[in-house]
Amino acid sequence: MKKLILFVLTFVLSGCSGLLFHPEKEIFLRPSRLGLPYDDFYLDSADGIRLNAWRIPAYCDGAAPCPAKANILYLHGNAENISTHTFSVVWLVLYGYNLIALDYRGFGESDGSVSLSGAEKDAQAAIAHLVETDPDTPLFVFGQSIGAAIAVSAVAKSPLQNKIAGVVIDSAFAKARRIAREKVAQVWLLWPFQYPLSFLVPENDAEGNVTKITVPKLFLTTEDDIVVPPDHTRRLYAKAVQPKELEIVAKGGHIRALNNEHAKDVLLRFLNKYAETK
Repeated sequence: MKKLILFVLTFVLSGCSGLLFHPEKEIFLRPSRLGLPYDDFYLDSADGIRLNAWRIPAYCDGAAPCPAKANILYLHGNAENISTHTFSVVWLVLYGYNLIALDYRGFGESDGSVSLSGAEKDAQAAIAHLVETDPDTPLFVFGQSIGAAIAVSAVAKSPLQNKIAGVVIDSAFAKARRIAREKVAQVWLLWPFQYPLSFLVPENDAEGNVTKITVPKLFLTTEDDIVVPPDHTRRLYAKAVQPKELEIVAKGGHIRALNNEHAKDVLLRFLNKYAETK
């Protein structure tokens, strides 16, 4: 309880978007350590920030070059960097997909300082880079946790949305200030202040932005997610326009829906379907 109160007091005194993120600069594990080929490359965000990304190519059991079904731009959660998140989804390359993992500004080997608005710019820059450099390969945007909210905002605001085959939204919050109120309200001493304190958080209105995404969308979460409760995903799904799909797994926790084999099958069917139609 003391640690939680201390965190909230720090949150109150700071009130900056950096509190939403916990970046790590050290790279802990590279794909090459696991015998995976990859390209370690850089691109520039619209405001000139140099960003680091990995491209792990599709695996086709000896075929060279591998005829990938699509590119998947992966946007990770709020902590650490691509070296600790990417390997939870790297299995996608075994099904014929190129995986491109981006580190937002301030994360890993990307330059700059963390910010929510900056991360949205970074995701848009990665979308533009992939459309420009590989226009003939379908592109999906796959975000988890805060990365899912960033994916929603970036795709909704991108002038290249019509070039995107689909968006996978895993465990996103509906609004940054809504999730902030929920967390503050868990401390009974601060319950009366949940609304004023939430306004110190920079807003990310995924609930509003998702209405602007016309490309196919797949929403994923678990019923027992206590970090971002599943009601957030239900709100986003309700606001989204067709085509859209929803898969809620009974157990697993935060960003662990894809540990469930049925949910994994749902994702693969979604990717295969819209990769073929793009």
